[in-house]
Amino acid sequence: MVQYSLKANPLPELVRRIGAHGVGANVVSRGEWAAATKAGIPNTRISFEGIGKTDAELRLAVESALQGAPLLWLTVESADEFLALAEISAAVNPGEERLDVLLRLNPHVHPETRAEFQVGSGESKFGLAEAEVRELFLGQLAKPSALRIRGIHVHVGSQLTATGAWVEGGVRACRLLHELRSQSEDLDTIDFGGGFPGGEGPPPGDFERSLEEELAKSGLSLPPRAAVEPGRNLVASAGWLVTRVLHVRQRGQMPLVVVDASMSELIRPALYRARHQIRAVRPGSRPTPTLVGGAVCESTDSFGVHDLPALRRGDLLVIATTGAYGSSMFSGYNGRPRPAEVLLHPDQGLTVAREAEPFSP
Repeated sequence: MVQYSLKANPLPELVRRIGAHGVGANVVSRGEWAAATKAGIPNTRISFEGIGKTDAELRLAVESALQGAPLLWLTVESADEFLALAEISAAVNPGEERLDVLLRLNPHVHPETRAEFQVGSGESKFGLAEAEVRELFLGQLAKPSALRIRGIHVHVGSQLTATGAWVEGGVRACRLLHELRSQSEDLDTIDFGGGFPGGEGPPPGDFERSLEEELAKSGLSLPPRAAVEPGRNLVASAGWLVTRVLHVRQRGQMPLVVVDASMSELIRPALYRARHQIRAVRPGSRPTPTLVGGAVCESTDSFGVHDLPALRRGDLLVIATTGAYGSSMFSGYNGRPRPAEVLLHPDQGLTVAREAEPFSP
């Protein structure tokens, strides 16, 4: 089962096209849930997780189940969140309309990625320790409830450069599910999260094969229902940010250009020191190392050094692999309006998926 992670890019037209291939939606807020719904994804194909769920969002999930449109599942992050969900469920839905729940396991592993992306480490703010998962599950068994625990969610991190920690976390989740299944036949699901890197690391198939090999060594197997939730891996390479040169200067031995794009439209280079390839639209002279700066009044608003031809004001550049976490992490810092977003179709046709935000003084 594949659930597209909308936090990578929630543009409804994009989600609709992904959903047309049978892919579900993984959301972390009421806003992303609304975007998935707008894209035509039914609740039965929407999984809801995220560390910041409010009482209003939990109530909406319970009420949707009561109205006969339950989510695929809701992932619980903590004992506090489970207690809040149980109280809301008891008050709103005392009947038999079930809401399926996964418990998020923090597997205490050290993923092969940047420290900022290591959400499966024991020090992170995400998920429950194994003992907490066991305690919540066994405690819930003795209580009549409209909540039904269906399994475990485990996500170790993003942009993984190796399969080791992902596999280790998956094995721990499978072992725990196997142990708890003796207590309830309802347990049949593990969501193994995402984190598949794209072009610069192992392909998703390597993660699957490595996990199955390690499970076999441990005498375990995949659960009846296994899910993954890729985001960046599906959409990053599909996005390009088009920008125009504003200034050309010489800084020491290197040209410096300032463009009209910024950390407002693509924050990843400033936030994570992520590198996105930049190309000139107009062919020109022999490329030389050129520093590309953004238009926001922050020194960290830089896209790094790239081999570019000699440029002048008005030239167009394209910044690659911005389909993930470009649009979704947009901010209006410095009073910048959101730019238009355009879809390029296989037949080379263009449609506007989102109009440019009008300037409002």
